[in-house]
Amino acid sequence: MTTTFTEASWSDRSVFLFFMLLWIVYGLLNQLNSINDIRFDPAAVVWSQEVLKIIISIGLFFVQDGSPRVLFKEAREHWTLIFWYSIPAGLYALGDVLTYINLRSFDPATLHLLGEMKLVSTAVVHQMLFKRKLSRLHWVALGVITLGCIIKAVDSMELSTAVPMAGDGDGGDDNSGDLKEPPKLPHPTAFNYFLILVHILISTVAGVYNEKLLKDKPMISINLQNICLYLDGMTFLMIGIAGGLSEHSSISEALSPSSLRALFAEPSILAMACTMSIAGIVTSRFLKVFDSIRKSVAVALVVVSLPFLSRLFFGTGISVRMVASILLVVLGMGIYTSQPPPKTMDITRDEVCQKEEDEAELFLPAISLPSGVVVGDEEIEDGSRSTAEEIELAFSI
Repeated sequence: MTTTFTEASWSDRSVFLFFMLLWIVYGLLNQLNSINDIRFDPAAVVWSQEVLKIIISIGLFFVQDGSPRVLFKEAREHWTLIFWYSIPAGLYALGDVLTYINLRSFDPATLHLLGEMKLVSTAVVHQMLFKRKLSRLHWVALGVITLGCIIKAVDSMELSTAVPMAGDGDGGDDNSGDLKEPPKLPHPTAFNYFLILVHILISTVAGVYNEKLLKDKPMISINLQNICLYLDGMTFLMIGIAGGLSEHSSISEALSPSSLRALFAEPSILAMACTMSIAGIVTSRFLKVFDSIRKSVAVALVVVSLPFLSRLFFGTGISVRMVASILLVVLGMGIYTSQPPPKTMDITRDEVCQKEEDEAELFLPAISLPSGVVVGDEEIEDGSRSTAEEIELAFSI
């Protein structure tokens, strides 16, 4: 059962806020790596995150659910989970790698704003899998947020073609030497925007399908479900590394102790991997309590914070279009959260009966019973009864 934020308990609200905090830290760490031109192997980082997630999930199972014997017993009993979670796991693994690749071409604020286009695709997929219908104002809110993303994308494209001018050297009062040149932002290409769209589609399907598995199997420990998800994720990631996804030539080279030591020698990369490992655990609990659409709304709240935090920590600029896009995102979130939760599209029993009665009257010929026939305790006098009610009486003769 999906819970609204106002109806949620304080512990559930803390999950919402902690989820946002982790993504803010993640975005800032990635921007720090981009500014310092720190290069790393995305596949190796994601593989390390999956290992950390499994360790955390096993530890949480021992604390919350039982001993190792209980873990093996439940794993044998629910062994099919490993197959069900192979679908979102494969998509998550590919999506994680695309996230790192995209963050090399976009600043975090731009990436998150563009990612808010996922709201529309998430809403469509969520309706299909959960049979919940969004109201007209829900769609208006999603459209407003998407418009904000488009404005930011146009702003980013124009910045990528602009030539930085620290000082033109044409004489006059040249105070450029006294000014600190702001850090250079990545310059995305059309292919980078295509990768964003691919990542949106992949993460949308993976997130909604993962939510459906969590809510369809409420009696199974969420920690056991996470273990299955991350085991599948590691499997698919190793297949990807073997297929050339990694910057190294082989799995043994990419995941060797020496390569991992060199990878995590940089504190910011280690902090980023730990942050996303914890975020993965928190996400499963978020989806269990709320839903994928509200998850996207929470990420949109992160978008509001990142540009100003980037300005505070890294001195990046904020354009007028950036402010306009943020205001649109905030407006869209306000409209969406002001509406009641989406209604289920399942029809009631009375609606089913009415539909069957209408179909019977439309397609079945009128049944005229001869006068004098007794149906139950009722005598037919004029033989004019011909509705679905009469059909039911006729079968009771």
